[in-house]
Amino acid sequence: MTLSRILLPALGLGLGAALLLPSEEAAAWSTIGGSLNLNQRDFRIYNNFTDSTANNNQTPHPQFPGYQGADMAIWKACIEWSSVAHGNGSGDPNQGVLGSSGANFDPSFQGNAPGVGGGNDNTHSEISGSSGGVLAFCETPISTGWRIRYYSSWTWADGPGNVSGGQFDLQSVACHEYGHALGLGHSNVGGATMWPSTGSGSESGRSINSDDMAGCQAIYGSISSSKPRITGVSLVGNTITVTGQNFSPTENQVWFTRSGTAGDGQPAKVAGLSSNGTVLSATIPGQAGSGDILVRSNGTANDDLSNPWPVDLQGGGGCSDPQTFCGTSPNSVGAGAQIAFGGSASLVLDNLTLSCTGLLPNTPGLFFYGGSQTSTPLGEGVRCVDGTLTRLDVQVADGTGTVFRAINWSAPPFDAGTGQVGVGDDVNFQYWYRDVSGGPVGYNLSNGLGLTLCN
Repeated sequence: MTLSRILLPALGLGLGAALLLPSEEAAAWSTIGGSLNLNQRDFRIYNNFTDSTANNNQTPHPQFPGYQGADMAIWKACIEWSSVAHGNGSGDPNQGVLGSSGANFDPSFQGNAPGVGGGNDNTHSEISGSSGGVLAFCETPISTGWRIRYYSSWTWADGPGNVSGGQFDLQSVACHEYGHALGLGHSNVGGATMWPSTGSGSESGRSINSDDMAGCQAIYGSISSSKPRITGVSLVGNTITVTGQNFSPTENQVWFTRSGTAGDGQPAKVAGLSSNGTVLSATIPGQAGSGDILVRSNGTANDDLSNPWPVDLQGGGGCSDPQTFCGTSPNSVGAGAQIAFGGSASLVLDNLTLSCTGLLPNTPGLFFYGGSQTSTPLGEGVRCVDGTLTRLDVQVADGTGTVFRAINWSAPPFDAGTGQVGVGDDVNFQYWYRDVSGGPVGYNLSNGLGLTLCN
């Protein structure tokens, strides 16, 4: 068994160097040999942390549905290594975006484990005692699995804000140790997450930097233009509809986080799914719970698995799910812009996220909403929303022609003035965007998304 460890800086680099693996020397990042194939993308948490500060964050977050405390902190740490942003990228006040390694690597959160498991069971857990200045360690990352342990002699804190002196940021240390599970050794770059030491009261390791990204890309390859990508989901009854790009025509799979602690960590899967490349639907299996979904296309390479996308299968408060309506119009880059959502229409849960795909890359636009629906020609498309119209802030589509928007019902413009909404109100969204090559008017619109707000 080989252990990769993170050390306290007070012990100096001499002891740290003695504990490093004999990995290949590099100017910055290094590797320790091995990588995780598509059958080893799962991770679970056995939450046996004894410090109250490791589980004092009991505030739900829509991007991490169903889990708080140490579970949420470690979930955040692992998805930081995802290929692109996790959902809309929110969830950490000390980071702009959670996720985006730019590599063909994406993990599958599988909730809680029934115990610490063996050295190849892909679990995080606390271990009693201490080992000098070692905070935590990862047992060898090879194709058959790994295990990460955190010594109980240190005081662990789950965030999500700043941690106090004398406490160690669980999310930062977990992010470092999971880097070892991916096959990375220690880095010579002081600001890197894979730097071999950290200090109490520091959250700097939560966000991987360019050196960490380069190492991950070296192992798994830079993100492929053909890699499947999820940009939104919708739930109607026990059916989930996934919106995105690069889905295979046939034999797709949807991976779900399993509920409870049953199983061996492998996702609950629905296989044999067809797609038009941008949309697929599946019946939610009985073993699935709130967590992440991923789409696997019909290949076996690293770039055949999508990014993880958060899904709350227990949320919604009995609300009816938002529904698309009206139609989109072709634009200069394709069949038109499609609006999608994550979360629910619940005012209390406040977890609605909008997305829009099929836009012109790097061009501006904005979401707007109103209380009723219509079908009126406008620009190069159709205005689907009517009533008193309220615009949200201007956004710029990313390089894939996608935008995201987290909706906060308790903030402007939803909480006051002409844009104010409440329980029982109909709210209809649409996206307006520039398209100077699409016709003489120079702008177009997506389809619409309608919902009725409930508790």
